Amino acid sequence: MIHPFRFLLGHRRLRMSRAAAGEVMNLCQSYGFVYRSFEFCEEYACLECTPRTAQRLIEACRARGITVVEEPVRGLPGLLVRYRRRYGIWLGLALAAVIVFFSGRVVWDVRIEGNERLDDEAVIEALREQGLRVGTWHRRLDIDALENRVLLYSDEISWISVNIIGTVANVEIREVEPIEAEPPFYDAANLVATRGGVIEWFEDIRGNVAVEIGDAVAEGDLLIGGLYGAEGKPAHYTCARGKVMARTEHDFSVEIPLQYEKKVYTGRVTVEKYLVFFEKEVKFFANSGNFPPTCDTIDTVEYWQTRGGSSIPVGIRTVRHYEYEWCSVERSPEAAMTLAYDTLRYQMESEMPQAMLVRKRIHTEQTETAYVLHAYVECIEDIARIEEIKIKGISG
Repeated sequence: MIHPFRFLLGHRRLRMSRAAAGEVMNLCQSYGFVYRSFEFCEEYACLECTPRTAQRLIEACRARGITVVEEPVRGLPGLLVRYRRRYGIWLGLALAAVIVFFSGRVVWDVRIEGNERLDDEAVIEALREQGLRVGTWHRRLDIDALENRVLLYSDEISWISVNIIGTVANVEIREVEPIEAEPPFYDAANLVATRGGVIEWFEDIRGNVAVEIGDAVAEGDLLIGGLYGAEGKPAHYTCARGKVMARTEHDFSVEIPLQYEKKVYTGRVTVEKYLVFFEKEVKFFANSGNFPPTCDTIDTVEYWQTRGGSSIPVGIRTVRHYEYEWCSVERSPEAAMTLAYDTLRYQMESEMPQAMLVRKRIHTEQTETAYVLHAYVECIEDIARIEEIKIKGISG
């Protein structure tokens, strides 16, 4: 354990013969010399005191013919003497002092709160474009102007507040609420079929119904008309709306090969290390000059932290390149079957996301090279699609 005052003032260890220990203690008492850690070590008696007290005690012992063995000064005074000609150390200390002096006047860390859809990097990039970044001087920041510029710059931020506390910029934002996409509005439009099927029922219909329940329709057929009116009278028009639920059929086919190419890591890793100071980087280590021809790259930055947990803009960036090769691998029939059903489920969710499943038939077969799955699916879904009616002088 380092004792601050003992280290700053320095201390020296003195040794004398056991026989002279009593006389040395009397000298310390007579002259008021302060010492500590008195003990017997082998044939010597040892004690510690400050360098100045040690020098006075040595002179007093010499006057009485007592031999004292002195060890080098320890603590800060000893370090100053030992490294007095190592100018690099003093230069580093001077630079460290300068950094500490100016550190409280710049932004060392930017912390984001309130973002849910936006990631931190997107907000930091918006702030960086408007003048707030790690290393920015406090006195150069106009917070009100900065906040206004960020709002004008980003269409995804509706409110922002920037508070500089010490070396940390605490940024709180509110995101623009997403607007749900609404169906296009036309002065006149029909509802037509997106695919073939048999009509089951209608929901929230507006317009002229052109089909009946039980009718079979094909892709592109008119379902709900936007024009209506009696013969010989002027036609009226509207934008047809609603859902037309129909029973539809789908055929899916999935083929999973039993042999495929798989990425296999060789174990060779190429590492690069950079010293990060604010936004500057200096490479100081690399274990190879050539990157692998095929590799995955993982880039991480670890910033140093103070005891209080605050990050400072000094750290180490590590870039690792993991070499891999493509190897031919055999897939078991069980694994192929599982993957085939997962793929079928994904295709069904993509092609008919809001459909109600009525019936499903699956046929499978295994060839020498693949596992094949065929599926017939019957479901009920909304097949209506808005299609604008072009009316001269009205529609664009």
